[in-house]
Amino acid sequence: MHFTMVQDSLTVLGFLLLIAADFLWAKGKKGVPLLQTVGYLTVGAALGLLATSRGANRSRTLFSPLLILTAILSFALLLWSVFFELALAGKKGKMKPGEPYSGGSYALCRHPGFWWFCLLALSLGGLRGFRENFFTISLMIGLDLLLIFIQDRYTFPKVFHGYDEYKKSVPFLFPGMKKG
Repeated sequence: MHFTMVQDSLTVLGFLLLIAADFLWAKGKKGVPLLQTVGYLTVGAALGLLATSRGANRSRTLFSPLLILTAILSFALLLWSVFFELALAGKKGKMKPGEPYSGGSYALCRHPGFWWFCLLALSLGGLRGFRENFFTISLMIGLDLLLIFIQDRYTFPKVFHGYDEYKKSVPFLFPGMKKG
């Protein structure tokens, strides 16, 4: 019980830090990168606790190797889309400062990292006892959805020139569901 409370508290704290960083970013305030880093590390710690929790359903099942592979791949894809893809696009000149990136996974949907985060949380929950971690998994996914909703409606239109045009051509979450 206490372990779950720590895990859930880290989840809430991490996402609140990320949301606060977004509001500060939209207002042009300083200290945003540090706040974002602490937020990401805090959410990462919550995911780490989920990965190492001692759920009642820890016995090996037929799906364990598939869940482990899904967790590894979704973690790698999450890091790729949220951190490395954007950094490389900026270095290669494919993304101009202050403009949204519309290549790679960001051409499919505006928030591809959401899907990788969901897969990671669900696969870790499946490995560690989905029933025991249902609230934590739901909390993580729900707060991530809230974060990207705030980013999409408030933060990104203020910090990226042309974000409203990008929104018209790239769907929010579901690839292939463009407007019009």
